[in-house]
Amino acid sequence: MTVVAAEPATAPSVLSQHVTGPGKWGRMRDGVRRIPHDRAVLAVLAVLLVALAVLSVWNITESSAFQDDEGTYTSQAFSVLEDGRLAPYTYWYDHPPLGWIQLAFLVWLPQLLGLGGDTHIGAARMVIAPFFVATATLIYLIARRMEVRRPLAVVAAALFALSPLALTIGRQVYLDNIGVTWLLLAYYLVLSPRNALWHHIGAGIFFAVAVLSKETLAIFGPSLLLALLNRPTWTNRAFSVVGFLVVGGAALALYPLMALLRGEFFSGGGHVSLQDALVYQFLTRSGSGSIWEAGSSRAELLQGWLFYDRPLVVVGLVAAVLCLVQRRSMWIPVGIAFFSVPIVTGEGYLPAMYIIGILPFLALAVCCALNMAWGWLERVADQQTPSVRRAVRAAGAVTLAFVILVTVAPQWVGQNRTLLTHETNQDWSSALAWVEENIPRDDTVLAPYAMWQDLSASGWSDAWSVVATEKADLDPEFLNQHPEGADAIDWVVVGPFVESNIDQLGLTTAGEALENSVPVQTFGGWSIHRVLND
Repeated sequence: MTVVAAEPATAPSVLSQHVTGPGKWGRMRDGVRRIPHDRAVLAVLAVLLVALAVLSVWNITESSAFQDDEGTYTSQAFSVLEDGRLAPYTYWYDHPPLGWIQLAFLVWLPQLLGLGGDTHIGAARMVIAPFFVATATLIYLIARRMEVRRPLAVVAAALFALSPLALTIGRQVYLDNIGVTWLLLAYYLVLSPRNALWHHIGAGIFFAVAVLSKETLAIFGPSLLLALLNRPTWTNRAFSVVGFLVVGGAALALYPLMALLRGEFFSGGGHVSLQDALVYQFLTRSGSGSIWEAGSSRAELLQGWLFYDRPLVVVGLVAAVLCLVQRRSMWIPVGIAFFSVPIVTGEGYLPAMYIIGILPFLALAVCCALNMAWGWLERVADQQTPSVRRAVRAAGAVTLAFVILVTVAPQWVGQNRTLLTHETNQDWSSALAWVEENIPRDDTVLAPYAMWQDLSASGWSDAWSVVATEKADLDPEFLNQHPEGADAIDWVVVGPFVESNIDQLGLTTAGEALENSVPVQTFGGWSIHRVLND
């Protein structure tokens, strides 16, 4: 994804300053002095982007461990690509499909190039890598549009890209990683200094694409609208706001329109519906408990996020408060506040990847707060002699570097070293190879989504020969294909989360098959069980 930036110049063009006059010559000399500095910063940015491209794919198929949600989106992407269907099983409107449709348009390329460790889920991770790089790049571009100094804009991109939390979940096959890129592109257009109508209409479209990629990103709508409105009035302001709302709303309406045209908008017998999906997601789905309840899933999830990157989360939240001081950065804390409400006050289901949406905002908050502090330092230095000015600025730069090294580097270096060097999917690969080599293709296998797509593509005839663990209970088509129920299952592949999912989701068919089975082979957290059918 290539983004062309129209950055405001940090100094007037030297070539336009040949007019005589002491003021003009003074500005020209200042401009000449700043050229090497700007080139140096841009060189650092170029190096950072190259490093980002390398980091985004380094050890990507080995760490972190493949997750069931990744397998779900991978299987849906390949279903679109190979079968022209939204999902290999019944699509029940759990998420808008645009996210994995984008995956489907791109996932063939890493497969063609032999990337992704010869696995389908690995190839899908390779598709996420460009979105990761694009997100970091857009953080830099948005910071520049907010008139943040170039070095600090580079810091913002680095804070996101080098965060262990971002490097861990930001490279996994989550729809949030796709949607966040489109969301930031919407902010980039909204903050355009040109005040062009098409920029704001485009922002509405990109916001709709973000929400249709992952619906939870709709929570940033008020922040995006504030970024559009909270600026000096321009002549076509009313048209811009109307265009943003109407075009964006029309694009969002395509999702319920799809359900309506398929006859699946309202609940009814014999079919899935958007209404049932919304009721499940917001009302009847088992929750994660309260963040204030010790031992709840929500509290443990928060601790997990802080384990991976406490500095960025804590410092970013503090910096967001400082961003309220300036009008142009006020949308950042508003976005963070709206995003945090479900975490702090809710008790519904909270997925682990939810945090992805807020990471760019935390990085932007930190760089904006640093930019304000640096501006204050510049004003103090400007009142001093040239030698004192240089000393003050140097001291500020050294202090910033020291703070980063002391607060961030110790945790980040250790976390990232583990992420970029360890092999956490070796047991997964061994279990996959054993199943492929030892189980007859006419046997029915129950397997977790983390392995499902790769097993399905290795010789089983259809989605009901190798069955995703949840679908034996949650998809009515299973009983149409296998009227005997659990007795039709010959093998159960058990991953690290299979037993907990069976308990939490009440999967009676999968539970019965597992209960009537014996382990045949084990590879770390993965095991293969033979069902003892009568």
